[in-house]
Amino acid sequence: MTRWTHGLINRFVIVCDVVMSLLAAIIAHVAWDFLSWSQIGILWLIGIFSFVQILQFGRAYRVEHYSRLRRQIGHVVVGGVPAGFVVGVCYYALIPTEATNFKALMGWGAVTAAALLFGRLVLVRLGMVLVRRKAVLRRHVAVLGERDRARALVDRYEEEEGAKGLMSFVGIFTDDGGTEGDGVPVLSEITGKPYPPERGGIAQLLEYAKDEHVDMVVVTKSWAEPAAISAVVSQLHQIAVDVIVELDPRSFSLNYANLTMVAGEPALQVQQQPFKGSLGLMKAIEDYVVATIGLLITSPILLAAALAIKLESPGPILFKQPRVGRNNKVFMVYKFRSMTVDLTDDGSAGTSRDSPRITRVGRFLRASSIDELPQLLNVLKGDMSIVGPRPHVPNMLVSPNVVYEAIQQYVSRYRVKPGITGWAQINGSRGPIQSVEKAERRLALDLYYIENWSIWLDLRIMLLTITKGMAGPGVF
Repeated sequence: MTRWTHGLINRFVIVCDVVMSLLAAIIAHVAWDFLSWSQIGILWLIGIFSFVQILQFGRAYRVEHYSRLRRQIGHVVVGGVPAGFVVGVCYYALIPTEATNFKALMGWGAVTAAALLFGRLVLVRLGMVLVRRKAVLRRHVAVLGERDRARALVDRYEEEEGAKGLMSFVGIFTDDGGTEGDGVPVLSEITGKPYPPERGGIAQLLEYAKDEHVDMVVVTKSWAEPAAISAVVSQLHQIAVDVIVELDPRSFSLNYANLTMVAGEPALQVQQQPFKGSLGLMKAIEDYVVATIGLLITSPILLAAALAIKLESPGPILFKQPRVGRNNKVFMVYKFRSMTVDLTDDGSAGTSRDSPRITRVGRFLRASSIDELPQLLNVLKGDMSIVGPRPHVPNMLVSPNVVYEAIQQYVSRYRVKPGITGWAQINGSRGPIQSVEKAERRLALDLYYIENWSIWLDLRIMLLTITKGMAGPGVF
């Protein structure tokens, strides 16, 4: 009835952290005797609660982390420093000034850090060695449904997850009854390994599960017949297994899938509006604060760039061009003019590195990304964010079609405001998009940002933009 799971191991690691920190508190009390048992007990509860909550918020309690030395040390630091700060604040708030002992408090912190590191680097790592040696997390999986889809699933697992050994396929159960012939195993064209044996349909699976160990059943039937899937799932209620129904990601994206209720009936929500409610408020505050500070700090650079542009060539200082924003709304983006004026250029074909229209001042402004600074005005106007997918001109061309025609999902990046910088830019995807492959990579990076947004991710992107993203071989 009871089996090891990832969640159970994660809870054991939490217990290890709690016990190690408790032992450290006892040692600190005995060694320095600077607090009563009740005082140190309350402060310990505050500290360990903060430590565990911080790591849980950062998804640090995950099985794949426990065997990595540097990651374990990093988690103790990331959780321990703010938790120690909270304990310090509470200590000086609760204890009279004349009774405080800074050296003892720091000693307690050092002992706690040593105890947590011992628990993680010795006890937890030894436990993970036993977990892998005994293969207690390995799940016995049966695949039920269409033969080709089942084989494709096994192939994908062998390519992406096979090295982890977390699944062992016990058989492919197909509606057409299994393999016929001389019994020679069928090999995967991708991995060269034999497929799991084909054992027949759902009736054979139910019989097999009576005597053999099955943890999970993956149903690989086509969604063209949802009633057939429902019937199969109903029959699988007879055995104690996890049941997973494979979905076709080409039908619709499940990145935001969530069960909800509509008119009193269950429904599947397959998309959420990004940055709504408190998240949208936080994003807006971030944009206006950073844009205002950015304009104040860079005002001498802006004035110098404007003067240089005016002196070098005739034409306006600022360059304005229509770009596609949130919900496909077109707005005018501001940049420093870095090229000679050409009224026939709508920007759909992009700009090449060796374009003769780029001026000398413009080449420097583009290479240093100074030409992008006027977009801070777009942020204050509400057209853009500091961080987000880069805005493109309407009807942008890519090999040789409009990008929206070449990649149908490309418009999904316009669910949020475009940004001055973004996750794609700091990961090397910037400049003109000259192929479908480059467009697909940029789309994947932009969608990752939308799906995993946080204030901390924005701060990381801004920091990396300043330190390494404003110049480089991809900037011109």
